[in-house]
Amino acid sequence: MILPGRAAGIAARAIDALAIALFTAMFGCVIAQVFFRYFLGSPLTWSDELGRYLLVWCSFLGWVIAARRRSHLGVAMFAERAPPRLRALLALFGALAALAFAGVLAWYGTRIALRNADVETVALVFGMGIVYAIVPLAALAVGLHALVDARTAVRAFAAAGKA
Repeated sequence: MILPGRAAGIAARAIDALAIALFTAMFGCVIAQVFFRYFLGSPLTWSDELGRYLLVWCSFLGWVIAARRRSHLGVAMFAERAPPRLRALLALFGALAALAFAGVLAWYGTRIALRNADVETVALVFGMGIVYAIVPLAALAVGLHALVDARTAVRAFAAAGKA
């Protein structure tokens, strides 16, 4: 495993808790905006922007969680009917593709986050670098999961050759 079992469990729980907290904040932000706009007649100036940024963070955290659980959508009909060695090769190809995609996002996400670190948001008190920081962070986490999946696929390929 990339992280020791205990550290991986703590990281997984922390990511889950962060996703829940951010989703709850996003939901509260939207409810507050509706209440202030339609019931008090005085819309909040910051809630729409904050809700949008929280949605971005929730989406990327959801990507990490789905990668950890291996619950992304996929068409498994062919792989399920394939012989074990081919199935392992397909799994390895998928893991390497995910790793490549995560690498590209980590590289460009870091560049965008750093480039926009000093750009202020319109209605909030933090820079856009914080908004974009989730891109390389999530890509790094997904890349780690892809490495674990690749190692598992290589081991499955080797085990299928011995059977």
